[in-house]
Amino acid sequence: MIKLYGNPYSRANRVRWALEAAGAKYEEETLSLGPEGTGSQRFRAINPNGLVPAINDEGLILFESVPICLYIAKKYAPTSLYVESIRDEGLLLQWSVWAMTELEKHNETASLHVTWFSAPKRDASIAAREQAEVSRCLSMIEEAIQESGFLVAKRFTIADLIVSEVLTALVHAKIELNDFPRVKRYLKMNLLQPSAQKAFASDVIQPYLT
Repeated sequence: MIKLYGNPYSRANRVRWALEAAGAKYEEETLSLGPEGTGSQRFRAINPNGLVPAINDEGLILFESVPICLYIAKKYAPTSLYVESIRDEGLLLQWSVWAMTELEKHNETASLHVTWFSAPKRDASIAAREQAEVSRCLSMIEEAIQESGFLVAKRFTIADLIVSEVLTALVHAKIELNDFPRVKRYLKMNLLQPSAQKAFASDVIQPYLT
């Protein structure tokens, strides 16, 4: 059985969703975010970075959420969450990594200057610049899903799961999806899956289900 080290308000959400979608047996140890939990010496022996998620799959310890998701998909759900052809695998990896390096990066920076920083530390110009970058990313998704409704292989894959999980954090950057109707429908459809309903705290996904 897989052991997931996580927290319901962290990137562990995408790993938990992947586990649920794959039908993999797992147990979760919920850790607080800070010195008593993720920063503890005990947890740093598992992930020296002091961050969740991490997993232990029969002695194999992995950290970093996107590689974990890809591992789960390929090992536990190769015909449903992963893909068969090299071409599709290239696209799947592209969108999965892009979700971190572009979409999530810009959304996190915008969120700092819109929500998380105290007022004296917020910079409206940085917030506006990063919100514009998030909108650019949303336009890319809007175009990519135009034909089939999905990013790869004309069906839901781990790439859609990862991108959708990142999209759940748009609220912190005050990004609205009304200008991106396909993305709005796509996100709602994906979050209505039973696996997503089990994986997320309700307050994380509720804003996107109305």
